[in-house]
Amino acid sequence: MLHYTGRALMSKWLRASTLAMAVICATVAPGLTQDNKNKMDEKAMAVLKSMSDYIRSAKTISFRTKTFFDVARKSGIKIKSAREGTVRLKRPNHLYVNAITDDGSATTAWYDGSKLTVWRRSANEVMSLDFSGSTDQMLDYLIEKHEVQLPLADLLYSDLDKTFSEDLISSEYIGVRMVGGVPCHQLSFESQGADWQIWIEADATPVPRRFVIDFVNSESQPQYMARLDAWSIDGNLEDFNFTAAVPKAVKQVEFKPRSAGKAE
Repeated sequence: MLHYTGRALMSKWLRASTLAMAVICATVAPGLTQDNKNKMDEKAMAVLKSMSDYIRSAKTISFRTKTFFDVARKSGIKIKSAREGTVRLKRPNHLYVNAITDDGSATTAWYDGSKLTVWRRSANEVMSLDFSGSTDQMLDYLIEKHEVQLPLADLLYSDLDKTFSEDLISSEYIGVRMVGGVPCHQLSFESQGADWQIWIEADATPVPRRFVIDFVNSESQPQYMARLDAWSIDGNLEDFNFTAAVPKAVKQVEFKPRSAGKAE
C-alpha cells in the first residue's frame, strides 16, 4: 500500500486530528478567528503562499521523495520506517507514482485520465479502477471510497489554498537554513492536533524540500518527515509515462472499499 502526506494524509492522520497545512491568501481564511490572526507571521504566510502559487501554476511536476515515519508497537516503542518514491504529474489528469519501503515492499501506480492501475509488485498483485476525471477528482475518490494512499498527494492538487487552509493556530518564520546544500526558508506552524514545519527553497523556484509533522495529540506522538529533491517543473512528460506496464502473469485483485467508520 502506498503512503502519503497532505490532503490524502489528512484523510487518514491529519483529518482525524483536524490538522491542515495552511496556505493562506492575503486575507485571513474563514477558519481563522481574530485571535488566530494575531498569531500569524506575515512573512511565513507569504513564503508559503508563494510555494502554493508556484506549484499550482505548473502544468507538469516531478520529484523524488524519501519519507521517515514512526510506527508505534504495543510495547510503546516507536520504530522508524522509511520509504522512497518518485512522483510525476501532468495536469489535468495524468499521474505516475513509484514507491518502495525499507522492508522491500514496492508499489507502482499509473493514472491516464480514464483508468487507475496500482501494481503491488512485492505481492505480485494488480488493481485496476475505471475512473474518468481530473487527478484532483481521482485522488478525492480514492480517499473517500478506497484504502489506497498516494505519496505527498497534497502537492498534486490544483487547489492548494483550499487543501491547506483549515484549523491553523499560529505560524512563525524561523529563517534561512540549508537543506541538502540548498538555502531554504524554514517555517513553523501549529494546528489543532499537530505541529509541523516546512523548508521551502529561497529562490525563484519555491518548492518544498522538507516536511516534518509531529502528531502531538496522539498518545505515541509519532513523527512524519519527508525529504523532496530532483524537482522538475513544467518539464516534458510524454503520455507514455502514465501508461501502465504490468506483466500478464500478475494476479488481478479488487480495490478494497474503505472500512466502515474510518475517519475522513
